[in-house]
Order: sequence, then structure tokens, then C-alpha cells
Amino acid sequence: MDKAECWCNRLNQLMKKRNYTQKEFLKEYHKKYHGGTQANISRWLRVGNRIENGKTIGFPSYETMSNLADFFGVSVGYLTGETDYKSFDMEKVCDFLKSDEETVMAIIGITSGKSIPLGKYNADAYESVLHYILTADSFRDFVEEIQNYAEYIYRQKYSINNVNEVARNMKKDLFDLAVQCREYGCWSANGYGEVDDFKENNIEPTEELIEAINLLNDALHKDYEEESSIEQSIKLCEYKLQKIYFEIIKELSKEENLPNMIKRS
Repeated sequence: MDKAECWCNRLNQLMKKRNYTQKEFLKEYHKKYHGGTQANISRWLRVGNRIENGKTIGFPSYETMSNLADFFGVSVGYLTGETDYKSFDMEKVCDFLKSDEETVMAIIGITSGKSIPLGKYNADAYESVLHYILTADSFRDFVEEIQNYAEYIYRQKYSINNVNEVARNMKKDLFDLAVQCREYGCWSANGYGEVDDFKENNIEPTEELIEAINLLNDALHKDYEEESSIEQSIKLCEYKLQKIYFEIIKELSKEENLPNMIKRS
């Protein structure tokens, strides 16, 4: 049933990607393979569904499955969910490069010229540029610094809030009182006698309250230090990335590299 569900989803997605109606798809399929009817297509798109007699619609013959896979340029295994790679060749390439299909397709798009506005006539130049970028001595440093930058951005967005941790582990009334009394104190003021914030506000400075205030202040201090540290680290990463970026450009611009990166029509 899982394979049937995957088959239906992926076959429908492939048809939608090409903007096929069932009628248009049947016309193209029949032209290429000299077979198929409207009823066939309806069944192919409803594999695994129950019909009126209580039976389940089964998969088409392997020949038909192979034809459908060939028609859309994918593998039968992709249609049935045995692999997420659309073709066996793509699976081998991804395994060799230790990368995913989306990344490999992006590389192919650049080196073929398909994803660049000026088209395939300059594909050789694009391939050379990509080659020099990936093999530049500074490129490894660039990737490493991007990883550091992403980590700091993530920590900034999902930072640990120490104040919230204190609040969760403390009675609400006590926490609220600690917030109110956070800057309270007792000291002698010349000419004014003794100042006691707790006494003036009719609050008893119990050991429990004093401990709660200390915990709150420590948490606030940690949050501030963490926030400041992350902000500084992000700025430093941005500076390093810019510096490495220009180092890569210098490496790309070596005289021996220039002829291969010139666009030709």
C-alpha cells in the first residue's frame, strides 16, 4: 500500500509538472508506445484504490511501468518509492559526490548553462568558473566560515533564555516579586540616613526572596553576555566571509585561468 500511494503521488506530480491533462498525456503516451486507453490512465493514477467490487486496483504490467518511467525520464524504483532518486545514474552520481539530488542538479544546471541566462553556448566557461571556485585554496575556508555563520545565526534565533528557565523553576508569585525587587537594596546615604527599599515598599527580604533575586540577576547577566557574544561573532564571521570572498576572486583571476572563463558564442 505504501508503494501504491507513492506511485500515485509521484505519477500525478510528474503529470502536473508537465501540465498534462489525462487526455493530453494519453495522446503523447500513445504516440510513443502505441498503447494505452483513457481507462488505463485512470487505473494507473488510482493504484491501490478500492473499486466497487471490493477489489484493489493493482499495479500495471512491468512493461507498462517501465514505459511510464521512461516517458517521464525517471526509474521504476522512483515511482514505487524504492528510491528517492529519479534515475539510477543520478543515484550513482549522488553517492559518488556524497551529495543530494538537488545539489547535483544545481551543478548540472550551471555547467550545462541551463540555469544561467546566457544559455548553453557559454557552458564551458561556466564549468571552468565553477571548477576554479571549488578547487580554490580559500574555498574550503569559505565553506567552513559559512557553517560557523549559520551556527551563530541559529543560536541567535533560538537562543537559550536563562530568565525563562529561572521562571519555570520558581513559583510565579516569588518570581514576580523578585522582578519587582531586582534592584532593591539597603545602604546609608549621607545627609539622608539609611535607605531601605524593602522597608519603604513593605516587603520582607526573606532568604528565599534574596536567593530568587540573585538567580534572576545572574540569568539576566548570562542572557546579556550571550546576546553580546553572538552579535560580535556574527559581525566577525561577516568580516571573514568578505575577506575570503575577495581571496577567492583573486585566485580565480590568475592569468592562466582567464582564457577558460571567457564567454564564447
